[in-house]
Parts: sequence; structure tokens; C-alpha cells
Amino acid sequence: MVLEQVIPRFVDWIGPASLRYIASAAVAAVVAAFLAWLAQSVAAGPLAAGDRVYRSVLAGLADLAVPSPRRVWALARLAVQESLRRNVLVVLGLFALILMFAGWFLDPSSVDPGRLYIGFILGATSLLVCLVTLVLAVFSLPADIKSRAIQTVVTKPVRTSEIVLGRTLGFALVGTCLLAAMGLAGWAFVVRSVSHSHVVDADDVFEASAGGAGSGRTSLDRGHRHRVVLDASGNGVAETAHGHRHRVTVSGTDASGRNRYVAGGPLGILEARRPLRGTLRFLDREGRPAAKGISVGSEWAYRQYIEGGTAAAAVWTFDGVTPEEFPGGLPLEMIIRVFRTYKGDIEAGIHGTIQLRNPTSSLRSEALPIVAREHTIDSLLIPRSINTVLANGELREVDLFADLVSDGRIEVWLQCLEPAQYYGVAQADFYLRAGDGSFAVNYAKSCLGIWLSMLVCTALGVMFSTFLSGPVALLASLAMLLVGQFREFIARLFTSQITGDSSIVPGGGPIESLYRIVTQTSITVDLDATPAVQAMKTADTLLLAPVRLVAGLFPSLSTLGTSDFVAGGFDVPADLLAAHTAEAFGYVLAFIVAGVFCLKAREVAS
Repeated sequence: MVLEQVIPRFVDWIGPASLRYIASAAVAAVVAAFLAWLAQSVAAGPLAAGDRVYRSVLAGLADLAVPSPRRVWALARLAVQESLRRNVLVVLGLFALILMFAGWFLDPSSVDPGRLYIGFILGATSLLVCLVTLVLAVFSLPADIKSRAIQTVVTKPVRTSEIVLGRTLGFALVGTCLLAAMGLAGWAFVVRSVSHSHVVDADDVFEASAGGAGSGRTSLDRGHRHRVVLDASGNGVAETAHGHRHRVTVSGTDASGRNRYVAGGPLGILEARRPLRGTLRFLDREGRPAAKGISVGSEWAYRQYIEGGTAAAAVWTFDGVTPEEFPGGLPLEMIIRVFRTYKGDIEAGIHGTIQLRNPTSSLRSEALPIVAREHTIDSLLIPRSINTVLANGELREVDLFADLVSDGRIEVWLQCLEPAQYYGVAQADFYLRAGDGSFAVNYAKSCLGIWLSMLVCTALGVMFSTFLSGPVALLASLAMLLVGQFREFIARLFTSQITGDSSIVPGGGPIESLYRIVTQTSITVDLDATPAVQAMKTADTLLLAPVRLVAGLFPSLSTLGTSDFVAGGFDVPADLLAAHTAEAFGYVLAFIVAGVFCLKAREVAS
């Protein structure tokens, strides 16, 4: 999961975001007024066109100033009744059908079943809710205009703004009810699908001598089994596999006097971790600071690699580490990818070490051994009392916070021990578990993100329906949403062109990409800095500048979604949710205002 972006505090974000929103709205309004003036100038001349545009703007602002809540609610009720007449509730039956047959296509033996089921449910819910409300919004008003049913409304004392607001509110209410039903059904489906247990047969457990610990394995269920570690009393844990673990307890003895073991439900599969993240830097194989790790040839450069059996290391620096925040020690969790130059024992994992260092005094702890395995989140609890390595090589026990933490900062060093093997990490892969939230609340937060996307789709559809026919409005809405999905990519591509850092987006702009296709040059190969290449890159930058500006006006539904957090088991930050809410309502406001002016300019009564 990619969670590399820094999430600012909402109070720090809202100021600059509001200024950008006001500036974008002003530019869009000026451009729209200029285009309207050009269109009117063809028929009425420049002076008359300016007068018409001026009067239309004043009339539209007056219309928006004082909408009647009573009339808006009445029109919203009409929109709800219209949706029911169109049998919109059929979509709930479709969703139920999807849940009934989802088990045929979803593999319960997946290496991360929680991510699989949660991602599927949230994705299906978002697609159905947004698509249904969008179709209702784009076809409703054009149908009323075509059948002249709109005349029964506009001949009454109803403002244009109330028509647009009523339609948007009514279809949003329908979408909200659909989302509530689908969200509850999806929640039940996820909980039921991931719930399972294992049998721990006494023949598969090797008990140690008295006072020692035992080990064994569970039965093979859902395509996996767990290694079991038991304490002297016979209780223990089925270690993490496929993203979860189980508690194992003794429930008496069998006829032969051997312990009978019971494995509980899955743990760690439906969680809402609250991570404290650090900043990452690398050391090369000689132990010198490096700008980044080693590339193993993957085009996706999100993770960088460190070489095993050398002084290469990945170093995270954590801030805000206090004994009040972590009274029981540091619960470190990590995601480590492995690149093997030779296969070896694929199930054994690759050995490495974790070491803590004081960023000020360079006092370091003893190396703590780890084994990196793919497709799992490993955890390591670092105790308050830990041994440190003195200059003469001796070990001395110290207090974690008193000796290794300096002004709330501590360094965590990761090294790979096995030569010719590599560890792959990203900045978000190591974190301190600062607490846990409720998974149910986290799931509800993700449903709120779907609700925001639905609200944007509804307002967008109503806006286009004020001046386009139903099918054309649907195509225009889908096109705008499709371009919005590439908004972040366009922004990163423009940044890559400006800074010259091809690692942000390899391959360059449109002209460079075409050149690479024709010459069959890989996107990972840097082009020679010839005058022709420099001219090509400059032209790409000039082409991308207006595209970047326009793409920023388009809504991105993928940005509003938070399913990656929920599927990955991380709590959705409140600051991120507040920023998404403000962004969504900003788009809704802009679409409603645009819809009012478009409908005002249309001769609906003729």
C-alpha cells in the first residue's frame, strides 16, 4: 500500500486551499463570461452582448442569494418520488446478487484476504452508488424539459436555484439511502468472509520438556496454515500468516491425556492502526550516505533496495517519541519486500537486523534479529530496558527513553545479513504503532468518502443536464470524471518536467513518449542531453502547463476515496477526512452555481 504522501493538518491546509479555490473559481468565471460574450456578440454585437452578460450575471447572483428552503425541500421530494418511479431500488437487488456470487470469484486463500474482501466491497459500493445517482441526475431534467413538464414548475414562484438545489438534494438523498443499505450489507459480508478458525491437532504439536515452550502447526484451512508457538502452560499463538494470527489455548485433555488445543478467530485482519511515521534515508554498501537505495530493475520505483551482507542500511528517524505515548516500549511494525538473486529456501525468509541509535550521541543498541517474509506486516516490540553496545564491544543495559531517545527523536536502522539478497523498503513501510481505532468506525469513514464522491457525481450530473440532453450530459460527466482520475498523474508529470527528476514519472511528456515509442527506447533509460532532446523536453513543459492548470479544476473520485487505508488496516486520519469533505463541498458548490447560470440562460418556458 502506498501511503507516502504527507497528510497536513486541516487548519494548515484549509487556508492555502481556500485561496487556490477562490482563484480557480474567479478564473473559471471570467473565462465563462468571456465565452458567453463572444457567443452573444455574433448575434447582437459587442455592446449589446456585454449588456446581456452583465444583466444575466446580476440576475443569477440575485437568484442564488435567497433560495427558499421550503420550496427546495418540495422539489427534492419530487426528485425522490421520481427516482422511486424509475425503480431505483432495483440496484439493491443487484448488489445482493453480487454478494451472493462474490464467493465464486474471490479467492479466500489470498495472501491478504482482508484487503481482497474490503477492496471488493468498497469498490462495488462506490461504483453502483455513484453510477446510479449520476444516471438519475443527467436524465431527469432533460426529460422534464422535453416533455414540457418543467413548465408546471417554472410558472410557479420557483427560482432557478431552487430547481437545481432541489434536484441535487433529492438525488443525493436517494444515493444516501442506497449507500446506507449497501454499506451495512457489505460490512456483514466482510466480517463473515474473513471469519475462520483452524484445528490444532495434538499430533501436530511438539511439546517441550516441563517449564519450556512447545511448537507446532495448525491445520490447513483457507489455503494456509500457521506456525504455533506455545508457552509452558500450553497456551500460545498461531503466528502471523496471510495477514492475521490466532490465539491458541488449552481446553482440557483427550482420552490419552494429551492437551486439547483450540484456535480462536483471526486477529489483525480487521484493524485500524494509528501509525507514527518517520523519515527515511539510505546508506550505500560502504556505509556512506546515499540519495536513494539500489534499483533492482523494477519500473515502479516506490521501494528502494539495500544490499545484504554489506554496510548498506535503511534508516528511519522518528519524532515525537515519548514515554507517555509509548509506556510499554516501542511497538515497531514493518513491511519489507525481498529481492532474491538466488532462490534458496523460499519459505525460510531472509535474515536481517534492527538496531536503534541515538541521533545525537550515536549510542546504539544491540542488533535485534528479524526474518523478512513477503506479503505480511511484521511486528517487533522494543522493550524499555535494552542492551547497548559500548565502544569496547561490551553490552550495557540502559533505559530506552533516557539513553536512546534524544528530544523525542530516535533512529531505527535496518540491515540485511544475507549476501546477494536485497531488502526493499519505502518511507511508509516502517512505523510505530501509536494506537488503534475501531474498524467499524474506520469502515464508516470510508463509506463517508463514497458519500462525498456520490455527492460530487450528483451535482456534476445536474449541472450538465441544465444545458445538454440526457445521453450527452452522461458522456460529458463521465469524460470529466475520467480526466479527473488522471489529475494527480498530470500534476506529478508536470513536476517531473519542471524539476527534471525523471524518477517521479519516467518516460517524459507526450512528445518524448512518442519519441521513445518510435525509437523503442525504454522509459528507464535517460536520453542524451542533445539540443534536440532539450527542445523536446521544453516543448513538453509548455504543452503540459495549460493541461496541468485545467486538470486541477476536475474532480478526482480516487482522491476522495479512502479504501486503501481501510483495506490496509490503517485508521483514516481525521485531517484527511476533513480535507476531503471541504474539497467535495467546494466542487458541489461550483457545480450548483454553474448549473443555475446555465439553466437561467436557457429558455425553459418556451
